Amino acid sequence: MSTRSILVADELDKTDEQSKKRSALVQRLGSDLSVLLECPTDLVFVHRLNEILGKKILSGDNRKKIIDSDRQKYATVLRNFQRPGELFLKLGWPIEEIVKLVTKEHRFEGLVLGTRSLQGVERFFLGSVAEEVVRSIKRPTFILGPGAQKEDFHLGEHKKRHYLVVTDLTKKCRAVETYAVSLAQKTGASVTFYYSLAETLSTAQQFAYASGEALSTFDSIFEDMKNEALASMTKKIDRLKKKGLDCKFHIEAEKSDLIEAALAYAGDNTQLIFMGHQSHGFIASTVLGSNLRGMIAKAKVPVVVVRS
Repeated sequence: MSTRSILVADELDKTDEQSKKRSALVQRLGSDLSVLLECPTDLVFVHRLNEILGKKILSGDNRKKIIDSDRQKYATVLRNFQRPGELFLKLGWPIEEIVKLVTKEHRFEGLVLGTRSLQGVERFFLGSVAEEVVRSIKRPTFILGPGAQKEDFHLGEHKKRHYLVVTDLTKKCRAVETYAVSLAQKTGASVTFYYSLAETLSTAQQFAYASGEALSTFDSIFEDMKNEALASMTKKIDRLKKKGLDCKFHIEAEKSDLIEAALAYAGDNTQLIFMGHQSHGFIASTVLGSNLRGMIAKAKVPVVVVRS
């Protein structure tokens, strides 16, 4: 039996219909992943407790009573998983407790959680448990955003799986590319590496204009960038095909809106979208933070975030 497991982080105490639906979908995603990877699904629930208040009013015995009560309430939730594992119950602040658990327990293949949009895409992900956890752990995080929840996403329905890896072709994306390839090999999926040359060029133009430089040779620069991207992608794909991976690449040269273009390309044949990020500053991402937030908000499938 595998020593690895999938960890599902869920707000089991929420009773409104939207939260209950999100909980069911998150649990189903964790269960589907555990079947594909032939490993158990663990579950963590954090009973929210103000740290200062908790220290003042709760003794060790009282804390144990809360945990025991939660265990009686939520132990049956493990039955929702096709490969049930262990139930972790914590007291405290969810972000802190989830990060501590994932950091301490090295057996987790990845973390599964859901999130919702708050006051539009621009503020989506900001300050949320999902965003803070992603910034703080090195494990791959499978995030079921509002778009995927609306579509009632079900990974288990797809017998032929395909993954889309959004990359900028630099070493910053090596971690997410490596994990996507590894998961594809384990689950028998095909992979497309997606690079937005148009977005890269648009960003370069903005910097040039802001600095007051007139780039009369931009067409030449564009061709050079395109040729370099083509050479890099070709080399990558040839190497992976020799290892038996069913893979290809796509270089987007027309549409500069990364999110809209990538989602249009993904269509209905993609089950997971992979994106990388760096945890420098607020959320300085390989594909910028706003793109990451927007992708999670709009994608009809889970977005897998891997920290470099």
